[in-house]
Amino acid sequence: MVTMIATVVRAWGSQVLVTDNANGQEVLVNTNHSTSNLMTGEQVRIVYDGIMTASLPPQISAQSICVLRVY
Repeated sequence: MVTMIATVVRAWGSQVLVTDNANGQEVLVNTNHSTSNLMTGEQVRIVYDGIMTASLPPQISAQSICVLRVY
């Protein structure tokens, strides 16, 4: 499994477009769950299997997406 820390650009349905904090690349994240709780600008931790498509933007399938909160 691979972990990505990213910033939410836009979320809809079961997809979310994020910017990878490590390299600034936009990535389309697919999941089996609703992403309606994700807000633009939130920081998220995404766990996926390491497979990323060569499309533009690249796509991954998330195992989990967790919002990172600062307290």
